[in-house]
Amino acid sequence: MTDAAYDSLLALNCGSSSIKFALFTPGMEKTLSGLVEAIGHGQTPRLVLLKREAVPFGTQNQGHADLMPRLIEEIILSRAGVIGGVGHRVVHGGEQFTAPVAIDASVRSGIAALEPLAPGHQPHNLAGIDAAMSALPGVVQVACFDTAFHASVPAVRREMPLPRTYARQGLIRYGFHGLSYEHVADTLPRLGVSRGRVVACHLGNGSSISGMIDGMSRWTSMGFTPLDGLMMGQRPGRLDPGAVLWLLEQFGGDASKVSKLLYHQSGLSGVSGISGDMRTLLASSKADAAFAVEMYVDRLVGEIGAAAASLGGIDALVFSGGIGENAAPIRERTLAKLEWLGFALDAEANAAGSERLTGTDSARHAFVVKADEELVIARAVARALVQ
Repeated sequence: MTDAAYDSLLALNCGSSSIKFALFTPGMEKTLSGLVEAIGHGQTPRLVLLKREAVPFGTQNQGHADLMPRLIEEIILSRAGVIGGVGHRVVHGGEQFTAPVAIDASVRSGIAALEPLAPGHQPHNLAGIDAAMSALPGVVQVACFDTAFHASVPAVRREMPLPRTYARQGLIRYGFHGLSYEHVADTLPRLGVSRGRVVACHLGNGSSISGMIDGMSRWTSMGFTPLDGLMMGQRPGRLDPGAVLWLLEQFGGDASKVSKLLYHQSGLSGVSGISGDMRTLLASSKADAAFAVEMYVDRLVGEIGAAAASLGGIDALVFSGGIGENAAPIRERTLAKLEWLGFALDAEANAAGSERLTGTDSARHAFVVKADEELVIARAVARALVQ
């Protein structure tokens, strides 16, 4: 298909509590972007277009599967012209999906089979796929996997300290947020750190860290599922396995109740007892909110240190994602605890949300890279159309 054969490429990014979307021209110019936020958890979803004021979109009890068809029909198709292809963020690709792939019945079945490994995301990803395929029959649909970027992590770090027969059955550390990290890696040459050891932090409702060498993933904080690693909005991050066993006993062996606790009632939300939204916690005067933020920073610093140790050092640090891009106090507190690694914060640059957060006298530099998973998705669709 040539550039003249279509007007737009559509990128859909269905997260645990949001739907991000963007339209791109064949030349990768973004013509429309927006999101539906606050989906689920007893809230009324809100639609935001091009950073305009949020407006209600749907009802309190509607989820991704209800909202996707309306979003495509009412918002996207009216602005898209001829759509040449649609790309979808899919959180878990297992071991079989290590690169973007055109979606057919077999691929969809493979994605669905991985739902137990990402129950908070995979069903939403499938809802986006199903809605787009229904609204745009015959249009190429491409799945782009968050786990694929981490396929380059060495086996000694991907496997767990269990009998290796389990690794051969797929029980390994997959890592996630790969589309965000791919965008960071693509941005590194412009920052002057395309080669070397970079620790990238994707911080949002879901948070993780990738340790890169020369732009390739060599370490990841997340593991077999998106539960591992950093403390997150509603997920606890790294836990003693014995604590999970104890919880299972407390719930009378009901694994579904433990799963609900770990996926939806822990992290910032569980510790604070107020919210999993960092903006709310930073604005709160309550002691438990402050404690949750302190714990988040402490866990973040510890994981950055683990990544740096695994890489044999650190040359640059990158913040991305909703918290990483917008929460200046979190960046400030984190970098204050990393002065021993050679980071000297430029307070004015940090407060202004500048791309570089450290001063000219800093031995190592920290940056903010605005996440653009949708651009990565659109590029993958464009490649698929010419193959």
